[in-house]
Amino acid sequence: MVKTITFLFLVLAVLFAVPRAASADESACTTNLLACFERAAKIDSFWYRWAAGLDCEINYAGCVREAIMGL
Repeated sequence: MVKTITFLFLVLAVLFAVPRAASADESACTTNLLACFERAAKIDSFWYRWAAGLDCEINYAGCVREAIMGL
């Protein structure tokens, strides 16, 4: 019984998780992320390069959040 309910829940979750087209703002976020990663890859020090890449990802998450929520 529990397995059946779990299976049905997973099926419903997949059905409602429909992908949608990215908006222009979200596309700009991705373009900025790629440019940021390119700049970070040019840094010689491993730790500074790693920190710059992490900063790129944090900025990307904030950009996408703003694009989706409009905040």
